[in-house]
Amino acid sequence: MSKKILFISTGILTLVQLVILYTWLVDWEKLVTTYGLISWIGSIILGIIIYKMYLGKNEKEKLYISFKRINFLSTMLMIFLGVLSLLIEFATQSMP
Repeated sequence: MSKKILFISTGILTLVQLVILYTWLVDWEKLVTTYGLISWIGSIILGIIIYKMYLGKNEKEKLYISFKRINFLSTMLMIFLGVLSLLIEFATQSMP
């Protein structure tokens, strides 16, 4: 896969993940719908796939490394939000 396609897919994925973060902060109830969960989990899976593609190429270019880090950090943020959401849900369900 060419670098240009990786850069474009990373940019689009990062924008989608920023929208998910914004939705999680502002109106989390929209995120726990079927479409919200599909987009959330899909962005995590796609982020992991794109990151694996970055690892497959051994580039030392600064822009390439920056996009690889952006993809990694935004995907980790989505995973962190998922874990945090589960912890919050567990805590609120265990309250009397």
